[in-house]
Amino acid sequence: AHAEYSVGRLICAELTHNMFSALVSLCYNIGSGNLQRSTLRMKLNRGQYEDAADELPKWRRAGGVILAGLVRRRAAEQRLFLSV
Repeated sequence: AHAEYSVGRLICAELTHNMFSALVSLCYNIGSGNLQRSTLRMKLNRGQYEDAADELPKWRRAGGVILAGLVRRRAAEQRLFLSV
């Protein structure tokens, strides 16, 4: 519920259901503070949807290390974000 609220509060661009779901998944994982400060949010609120989707794979590190699980998760979120 917190991630859904945060996405609703931080993103002013129009979102499809799939875009919203992908962003909630991301926010749940990275935290609302990181979403608030992200380039992804800035691009999305400017209406640059594809550029924003290209930011998703950049959130693949934990403790400074690229994790295969996060690479897969971000790829799935990106596919969901871009799907109709």
